[in-house]
Amino acid sequence: MITATVNGNEIQFEKDKYETFKDFYEENKIPNKVLSKLKINDNEVPVSHLEEIYSANFEGEETIEMQFDDLIPFTLNLLGNLEQYLDKFEAALPNFAASIKTGDSKSIEGLQSLQEGVKALETMKSNLFTLTGTTEDDFNEFNGEREKLQTVLKEVNEAISNKDWEELSQQLEYDLPEGLDYYKRIFKKAEEILRQRKS
Repeated sequence: MITATVNGNEIQFEKDKYETFKDFYEENKIPNKVLSKLKINDNEVPVSHLEEIYSANFEGEETIEMQFDDLIPFTLNLLGNLEQYLDKFEAALPNFAASIKTGDSKSIEGLQSLQEGVKALETMKSNLFTLTGTTEDDFNEFNGEREKLQTVLKEVNEAISNKDWEELSQQLEYDLPEGLDYYKRIFKKAEEILRQRKS
């Protein structure tokens, strides 16, 4: 028997009721709300990793907790946290760049986390466009920053491919912070649009 709690409501079912976790999720998600918390067997699963466990099967005796929240308040809260994340991300870049320059193996392994962080920002940006009913073309005033970011990310990827740690350290310390301004401005604009809709 599997026990699931969705927004405080407990349900129980046999392990073979759902073929995969995705089948369970699709049947039990709350319409017009967004998943804000997911715990499986008391272990928190980042909601950004939801699709990674879609194909998982139930073995029996699992406990699942899901919390769904209203979309706009949840997103506004997320944007506030995202601003802090970007500030910390930027503040860490000079030290990270310095260790990359030396070819430090742990820092080089950390490049995957950096790439995943940028990927998460791209996903958040796409989700915000969907939520606000806008597209990148609606923000022509940010075109310069967008092009700068695209150029920087391309150069960063090339430096990683070439294992040119000297060049990469320069890009991480001096160029990437400027590129990140695009995300900051887009997220700020999205926040303004959402606050207007909430009021």
